[in-house]
Amino acid sequence: MNPPPTGWNVRAGRVLHTRFWLVISLVVNFFLVIFLYIASVPLQVPTVPPSTVDNGLLIKTNVVVRHENFVWSQIESTNYAIFITNLRAIGCPEQTIRDMVLADVNRVYDRRKLDEVVYPNYQWWRSDPETAVVQADAAKLASLETERRSVLTSLLGAGWDDRSNQQITAAGGITLTGPILGDLSPETKEAVYAIAARAQLKIEAYQTAQRGQSKPVDPMEMVWLREEPLPQLIPVLMPPQYEEYVLRYSPSAQQLRLQLRAIKLVPDQFRDLYNAINLINGQPVFYYSGNDPALIGQQKELHAQSEAVIKSVLGDALYASYQLEQDPLYRNARALAQQLGQPDSMVNSIYEINRATQAELSRIRKDTNMTSDEKVEAMSQTQVEQQQSLAQILGPEAFQRWLQSNPAAH
Repeated sequence: MNPPPTGWNVRAGRVLHTRFWLVISLVVNFFLVIFLYIASVPLQVPTVPPSTVDNGLLIKTNVVVRHENFVWSQIESTNYAIFITNLRAIGCPEQTIRDMVLADVNRVYDRRKLDEVVYPNYQWWRSDPETAVVQADAAKLASLETERRSVLTSLLGAGWDDRSNQQITAAGGITLTGPILGDLSPETKEAVYAIAARAQLKIEAYQTAQRGQSKPVDPMEMVWLREEPLPQLIPVLMPPQYEEYVLRYSPSAQQLRLQLRAIKLVPDQFRDLYNAINLINGQPVFYYSGNDPALIGQQKELHAQSEAVIKSVLGDALYASYQLEQDPLYRNARALAQQLGQPDSMVNSIYEINRATQAELSRIRKDTNMTSDEKVEAMSQTQVEQQQSLAQILGPEAFQRWLQSNPAAH
């Protein structure tokens, strides 16, 4: 087996001695038990009758027992690959070796993730993490994961990568990182990962079953499945840890971030709003997508309650911004300004032009006094006026980029 990358040998050396002394303790105890057992049993030495030779001397046969001493330096090595080879040479079980190596390697890379990656979910009070943070996070995590898997493959060979609880939960977007969850003890982390992994496997099984039957995924069912592990975590986590977990990963927190698109809140504002709205957004019927009149009625009532709480907590100014964010035209205007490199102050101007255009197009479509040809001509003229207004506020260069990104506008 080829040794792993040189950089890994240096890092592995830091954790090697801990595992090494653990192995020493286990083997010492093993040999101590054997020694005590041998000492308690009388030594059976084969006897040979005395022989008399011609000179009359009595010759006794002596049995010499040679003890093979166990030398610890035979398995100690700063090179992890050599260490594994030495463990195999003394008969250490493969599963034990695999568990030791996985634990050590994962510990090194978990620490590197904490030290080297700035996760977007640190900013759980924001609806949209900074794009640069998201991209840098994804690139760094991918690089570390590739390196980790390469190291493990070089040490353990192919077939080591059975899906762990941590990998399962990562597929659901759950990573125990940051100043609170990242500092959980290994035992607590494993307990949380085990609970979250069971929930994630249920989610994946449900989604697979729905696809197999050509059925859509029910949002209410997904909320049930995502809420299911939360009560199980209460006895595992301390209150601040549990609060951090639900603020990141609970369905109601995720829904709240979706509702607060691009509204910039500080952590305390988001926490206060979450605490006020959790019992509303956390109900599965809030996400109902069917045709049952009774459930639709319950959903409308919950949405009204949610809006009232948001307005009360945010105040008039922030609530006005919140209302704008619920309008698809406004979100499109903000996206267009970002795409064209325009300042935030330009968003409202683009929005007003597009809103007036849509209102006029809607009026024309509903005008029963106009013929079809007259409607087509009037709508074309309205779109020309929209383009002229956009060209005036965007400037020639940005307007040309807009035209290129909107072939239908030509």
